[in-house]
Amino acid sequence: MNCQDIPKPILLLKLLFFAVILSLGTAAGAESEKTVVYFYSSETNINNFKSLKMEFDNYLSALGPYEFQPFSDRDAFEKHIKGIEKCLLLISSWHYNNISREYALEPVLAGMRNGTIYQTRVLVCKEGSEDMSIAKKGRIASASSIPHTQSTLKDIFNDEKASDAAKILIVPKDIDALMSVGFGMCQCALTTKSALDTLKTLNPGLYKSIKVVAEGKESLFLILASPKNFAKEAEKLITIIRKMPETPDGEKKIRMLGLDNWQQIDSSKLGG
Repeated sequence: MNCQDIPKPILLLKLLFFAVILSLGTAAGAESEKTVVYFYSSETNINNFKSLKMEFDNYLSALGPYEFQPFSDRDAFEKHIKGIEKCLLLISSWHYNNISREYALEPVLAGMRNGTIYQTRVLVCKEGSEDMSIAKKGRIASASSIPHTQSTLKDIFNDEKASDAAKILIVPKDIDALMSVGFGMCQCALTTKSALDTLKTLNPGLYKSIKVVAEGKESLFLILASPKNFAKEAEKLITIIRKMPETPDGEKKIRMLGLDNWQQIDSSKLGG
């Protein structure tokens, strides 16, 4: 039987059926080719993941087959990205340094704030309690994850045993760590110099009542990293992200991450 022998209504139905199957296959193929930006920050506890995903998805998907997927749990994040060769990762510089070799990563962009890619963490206490021994024994508020906080405290205390035994209260943001000291919830806070500057404006009284006990090592803000050998293929998406601050909508999005710009970098900025 050839096509001429098939009644026209049946032929049309068959053609329509094959067209639907073909379109579904094409759509599925396009979906599978999406490049995902995976996000996890050990430096802050973001509590609006739904909003963050929606805002970044809307922005990126309008410019290509891109998706933004945030994670709140480090183990889940690392398990999910294991073996994925075509993606971008948005992570803290501390986290990057911990996994870059195992996951064969290279940095492509560093977040910026107020014209710099660097930040400094400081340990602050209420005036009169700024003795390091008090800091080691008292409760410390921090917006960073416990492993990240312990790592910073290890450098500050120069005492791994004391950093591992530190009583840490996890709060959403660096400014919240400072407010915890003001409210008497903690004796000390591990925060950033930029958060101290913000506190000076928001609460001058509290700012005057706290003292910096010690400073940690300088570190980079968030890192956009790529699996090695994928950065060139992902150049369009990397450029889109780098140019986000050039539009009001893009700038609004990256401010959700506590940033206001990006700078291209390579591994030399991370000592690698």
